[in-house]
Amino acid sequence: MSNNLKNDLSGLDLKNLGNLIRSKRKELGLTQAEMADSVSLCTQHYSRIERGEYIPSLQTFLRIAEVLKLDLSGLSYKEENISSTMYEIMSLLGNLSSTKQKAVLSFLKTMGAPAQV
Repeated sequence: MSNNLKNDLSGLDLKNLGNLIRSKRKELGLTQAEMADSVSLCTQHYSRIERGEYIPSLQTFLRIAEVLKLDLSGLSYKEENISSTMYEIMSLLGNLSSTKQKAVLSFLKTMGAPAQV
C-alpha cells in the first residue's frame, strides 16, 4: 500500500473496520477460511484484518467489500465527539452475533425509555 493511501486511512478506526467486516461475514454465514479464500488471502492474513491489526491494500479491501456486499458509506472515521467508552462498546458489539446485537439493542432501548407509571 502506498504511503499516501496509508496516510488517508490514518484517521480510520481499524478496530471498528475489522469489527464491521467480521460482523458482516458472520451475518452471511461465512467462515474466516471461506472469506480468505474468496479474496485470495491466507486465513491468518485475513484474520489480522478482522482484528484491526493490518490495513489491507485498497484492492484487497474492495474485494472484501464486494464479497460482503458492504455499503462503503457506512465506514466511519473516528470522531472527536464520540467517547472512548462508546468505541469500546461498539468494539464489543462487533464481536457478537447479529441476534445478540439485536438483543443488546432492545435492552438499551428499554434502558432509555421513560419510566412507566
